[in-house]
Amino acid sequence: MSEETDEREEQIADVASHFVHFIEAQTGSKLQHPECIEPSDLIAVFAALDESLNQLADLADVYGSDRMRAIESLVLPTAALVGEYMRNAAGAVWLEPIIDADTTLIIATSDGVAVDLTGAVLASLMSGMSNLRMMVDRLLNPETS
Repeated sequence: MSEETDEREEQIADVASHFVHFIEAQTGSKLQHPECIEPSDLIAVFAALDESLNQLADLADVYGSDRMRAIESLVLPTAALVGEYMRNAAGAVWLEPIIDADTTLIIATSDGVAVDLTGAVLASLMSGMSNLRMMVDRLLNPETS
């Protein structure tokens, strides 16, 4: 692993950690830090993340903010947090994107499935109700989907 890759992964972990604090400050929700979760906690952690993201989107509506603008600002930190949860609890690894390395976060799951987290998070948030728990459940348990 190159020094540049190590630095990128440290930056992603830092963004994820700061985002946990941001969510707590904005919603009162106490999300677990990625390094603290166990594999058995993963689905519950994503359910709590979905709930918090939905609260943030609702707050934007209540305070008259543009929902789309509010969602756009959540995409990268959410993708970083999703990836760190998957890395710490499910054996995923960060992949270095070929283009747009500053705005594209991609993981490979433990069974080799590459997931563009930036796109997946954007699609989830744009659906009106965050459903990251379902995505992760299907990635982890494809035979029950």
